[in-house]
Amino acid sequence: MQTIDAHGAAIPALGFGVFRMSDAEVERVVPAALDAGFRHFDTAQIYQNEAALGRALQGAGARREDLFLTTKVWVDNYSRAKFAASVDESLDKLKVDRVDLLLLHWPGDKVAIADQVEMLNAVQAAGKTRFIGVSNQNVAQMNESIALSKAPIVTNQVEFHPYLDQRAMAVAAKSAGVAITAY
Repeated sequence: MQTIDAHGAAIPALGFGVFRMSDAEVERVVPAALDAGFRHFDTAQIYQNEAALGRALQGAGARREDLFLTTKVWVDNYSRAKFAASVDESLDKLKVDRVDLLLLHWPGDKVAIADQVEMLNAVQAAGKTRFIGVSNQNVAQMNESIALSKAPIVTNQVEFHPYLDQRAMAVAAKSAGVAITAY
């Protein structure tokens, strides 16, 4: 499969997202996605289907070393008391020791980006994710995250399609060596 390379991360160019899928749908469709060649799977805490994805991948006999798993920390968990524990819960639900890519799901406005990035760096340093990134950040927020992060921000997952002009984001991300993950 073709990959997108960013700061040492080889991210499969095509990922299978499970947004708005019920547990039953995830468990029914993920084995077919594996059969079709998908190896990159994207979920999030707020989707409430991380456990179903973990069960589906395990039930289908997918080898962990063949997968690229992405999940996202939800804004309600952007506190020192909750962040790391929420990541541990995600790992438990996904039935893995670490994910390949962990994203801040939304910038949020109750916790400073500096604090969000610091917590993201801490869970990466603890070995709970190989790579880190952001999601739904605008250009200024992404640049702030990049400047504050000890580890490279490898992607910004944003809405990206012909009906939404994201040229400024694409230019800024390319300039910083950050991949865009489109949804």
